[in-house]
Amino acid sequence: MSNEIRVIDEVGQVANVSQLRSKAFISELSNEDLESIAYTIKALKNPIKNVEDETKKRLINGSQFVHIHLTEANRQLLNGDNDQIKNNFYKKYGLDAFVLKSPTQLKKKFGDVIQEDLDGVVVYEKQSRVKFD
Repeated sequence: MSNEIRVIDEVGQVANVSQLRSKAFISELSNEDLESIAYTIKALKNPIKNVEDETKKRLINGSQFVHIHLTEANRQLLNGDNDQIKNNFYKKYGLDAFVLKSPTQLKKKFGDVIQEDLDGVVVYEKQSRVKFD
């Protein structure tokens, strides 16, 4: 017998985590079973977020865990406060440059041609992320 987490819906149907990770398993569920599991999982979202938030808060405040720690990651953002930059992007790339908000989205849309323009306006923001070993 395994200690794996299982989701049990109101009619007693059991699905374990490895099954729920499988898109093939999910695609074969009946509409009723999928709806039942979806409601059960939705009910868990808020409690899971509460646990994640408390864990992150304690890590930031210096608590230590055996298998959980903080890492830092850089996030790329466009400097959206500068009207001159906005004007230049609008003139060169049109309205699409405003609909797409991230540097990655802009590179997908316009290709490597936009990289030179992005180099001057991308800012990096440090984020603390919780990492589970």
